[in-house]
Amino acid sequence: MNGRRVAVVGAGMTRFVRRAQETGKELAFQASRAALDAAEMTLDQVGAVCLTSAPDAFDGVHRKGDYLADGAGGWNKPFIRTYVGGGSGVFTAIQGWYTVASGQADVVLCVAEEKMSSCQPHPQGAFLTIFDNILERPLGPNLLWIFALEMNRYMQRYGLEKRDIAAVAVKNKRNAADHPAALLGQADISVDDVLASEVLAWPVQRLDVSPISDGAVAIIMASEDAARRLTDAPVWVDGVGWNLDSTYWTNRDLSYPEYVENAARMAYGMAGITEPRKQIHIAEPYDPFDYKELHHLEGLLLFDKGTAPEAAAAGVTARDGDLPCCPSGGLLGVGNPIAAAGLMKIAELFWQLRGEAGARQVPGTPERGVAQAWGDLMQVGTVVVMGSDRAGGLRGSGLAAMPHPSPLRPDPSGQATQPAAMLGPTSLSDARFRSAAGAVDSPLDVRYAWDPGDAVGAFLDGLRDGRILATTCASCGRTLVPPRSFCERCFRSTDAWMELAAIGTVETFSICHVTWDMRPLEEPELPAVIRIDGSSDGGFLHKLGEVAPDDVRIGLAVEAVWRPLEDRTGSILDIAYFRPRERTLRRELVAAATAEYMP
Repeated sequence: MNGRRVAVVGAGMTRFVRRAQETGKELAFQASRAALDAAEMTLDQVGAVCLTSAPDAFDGVHRKGDYLADGAGGWNKPFIRTYVGGGSGVFTAIQGWYTVASGQADVVLCVAEEKMSSCQPHPQGAFLTIFDNILERPLGPNLLWIFALEMNRYMQRYGLEKRDIAAVAVKNKRNAADHPAALLGQADISVDDVLASEVLAWPVQRLDVSPISDGAVAIIMASEDAARRLTDAPVWVDGVGWNLDSTYWTNRDLSYPEYVENAARMAYGMAGITEPRKQIHIAEPYDPFDYKELHHLEGLLLFDKGTAPEAAAAGVTARDGDLPCCPSGGLLGVGNPIAAAGLMKIAELFWQLRGEAGARQVPGTPERGVAQAWGDLMQVGTVVVMGSDRAGGLRGSGLAAMPHPSPLRPDPSGQATQPAAMLGPTSLSDARFRSAAGAVDSPLDVRYAWDPGDAVGAFLDGLRDGRILATTCASCGRTLVPPRSFCERCFRSTDAWMELAAIGTVETFSICHVTWDMRPLEEPELPAVIRIDGSSDGGFLHKLGEVAPDDVRIGLAVEAVWRPLEDRTGSILDIAYFRPRERTLRRELVAAATAEYMP
């Protein structure tokens, strides 16, 4: 990939808080102003603005990028917003890179803002519409399901214990205790604390999860000529990569993020990296859940498949380890305002590679780091490789003492500073928000009527008749459930229909104890990915029934339990649930209560 050399020359961020009094525009302004001040620049030196923010549903504002443009410095400038879910923050740096590398602008301000708290009663409500509207949403899934399903598959594939995973949450929350922007830094947290926390959707517990947050981050990117004029210590973007997997997430190997590997290979190739484990000195992988840090480190080719937990246990990924990972504290400790959290990874590498990270600075003189983010339906990989000038390293040059003190940046003494003029945002409790003048509650009543399309429409007709139908692709040899009219891999029409027996196996499962808005369930739900016998590549999402949670296992043979014929409507709910084929595993009490579903 050719183009001009590009560097990061400044960065700034707000504190991450549970609920900010400031609007999204004001958060974007605070971070943008901090980055400009850090680089001793004014907005008129910026040639273009690249912005990201996660789903419009968080704010209830359509075309949120345009709404945020004023606070991000976009007035009267070329402006673009991108969004690829949790991958957005790193992708905005990629967007800034190609805006500069292509020659469209010499200096670009990249801004990532997120105000999750406006979405009521819980921000997870913004994600209820990411699931397939015909085949998954009727099941009532919540976001925790897919993470729990993926985490369980990862643990089972490599024989991991929950304690192996929890150690990541401990490391990151302890690291975040040294971060002036952190929401949940905790120096004295232990693995036992994580294991004792509330089970949300087994194996996911409350302290495995990053906190809901509001906040913003900004960086300034510049061409080589501009960077040399603006700073004595540019941090170069050596490589960028991005990759998108299919939305058919249940048809993937959930134990390994291939899309991250693909994005990493693209970035490493551009950066000339042939041995990532030796050539990368610091990593900021995306860690919204503790298992995801391990998952992503393997996708980044920094550890072999299934070995990242062992390396973490040996201290390799500690701040003073051989390969420091998330020395910032990551999303688990600093917070997770989704788009902003990704760009924070870039900002943290910038500070680390300049030797300006204060109490969270890693030992030695790191010269090259990698930042990564991930999002949407576990399908987006975004990766940026960054490097310092190689002439002896920054610390030996004395350049670390030169930067202008700024919010959430260390001053020359190495202590974090935060001038009173940029202390934002203001953290509000929910009670304070509701008592504030001008606070607005506005329920939106939006309705849709979806068409299922040819393939899924035929699949639903089959379910009404008690049949499971699949399509086949002669080119790659796959048998597809759910069926589709085209093969997304071969990009050709599928060839034929076939009927499969309504039996299969559990590919992965969870035991979910909460609703999407975190209310406890009276009885846990058992979401699972079911692979129908004779189909290829995973399966589809449904629920298990007539089985005790303790009796469920990956590989369990199951069969469909159909609703009575007169109650079927041509819906995924025509299958009431799947139950064990082995009768001794069925719960007789539940079976009696659900006899109405027997065909």
